[in-house]
Parts: sequence; C-alpha cells; structure tokens
Amino acid sequence: IVDVKVGYDGIVMANAKSSPTFKVSRKDVYLALAAEIPDPSGAEKFIKNPHKTWKDVNPALPADPIEVLGPPPTSGTRDAFAELVLEKGGCKKYKWIKALKKKDKKAWKKLCRTVREDGPYVEAGENDNLIIQKLTANKDSFGVFGFSFLDQNKDKVKGAVIDGVAPTFDAIASGDYKVSRSLYFYVKKDHVGV
Repeated sequence: IVDVKVGYDGIVMANAKSSPTFKVSRKDVYLALAAEIPDPSGAEKFIKNPHKTWKDVNPALPADPIEVLGPPPTSGTRDAFAELVLEKGGCKKYKWIKALKKKDKKAWKKLCRTVREDGPYVEAGENDNLIIQKLTANKDSFGVFGFSFLDQNKDKVKGAVIDGVAPTFDAIASGDYKVSRSLYFYVKKDHVGV
C-alpha cells in the first residue's frame, strides 16, 4: 500500500469578525471543552469539568461564558478536533495521563477525547451556515469547522489564534498551525499501473 498526500485538513475555532481576536492555547481549549479534566488540586485523577467562563480556564482570558458551537460526534471534523486539540493539546501535557494510555488505552481515549455535554459545547449539527448565523448573533460564542468554511465566510467570521498561530492556508500546509493534518488516499502497489 502506498499513501498519496492530496491535501490538508485544518480545523478552526472562529468567532464573529466584529469580536476581538481570540488568542488561546490548545490546553486552554481542552480545559474548557473536555467532559472531564485533571483535578486542578494536582491530584492524579479526573474531575467533571467545572469551568463556566474562559477566565476560569486561564486568568489571562476574558470572563466571557464558554460557548462553542460545533459538529456532532458522527462528524470527522469533530473527531479531528478531539484528537488534535483535546488529546494532543491537553491530555499529552500531563505525564500521569500518558501513563494511563499504557495501562488502558480504551479508557484513556474516552477521557482524552470526550467533549462535555453540560452546555458550553453546543452540537450544531452538520450545518456550518447555521453556526455562522449564530456566531454573528452572539459575539461571545465560537464555532468549530473546517478551514475552507472560514475562508468562504471571512467577511463574517475570523479564526482564533491557537498556540500563537493564526489559521491560514500557508500555516496549515506547513504544519505550523497544529490543529491540522495531512489528508491521504491509498493505492495498492500492484494496481498502480491500472
């Protein structure tokens, strides 16, 4: 089997164009949106996510309520977001959580990729147009969708700067924007001539 790179998949968090540019780390987003997070006391255990505002997550962020509209669990965009932000930007920052992966990978994956369902993350279905409408109506909310949709709606919304990098075509293609990955199709070597 041979893999052939065909493009890049960039997942963005965006807000209304009239809102301030949001600068956040993947760890901040993890602590805002994961269903369970590491106990802030330092105890090596998970607790139900108590955070209601961005300031609860990080004192440097605004005191706005956490409201992120995004795709449902059946979406590939949601899967990529959970892997690239929650897992890689959050769980991998804690040594004791890494150790859990070796003991029980299934439990680790559930803890590291499950998005909270108690209000701050709102499943908006697969309709990205609806997310755009809601972002322009509520200046404090964010939406999660693919970069191409951000690019098509840049007159209404703008991407959040994540880990110091804005979601641009070049930053996604170079790998500098960490909420992105290469896309491939696969060919069986025996069939290349066919």
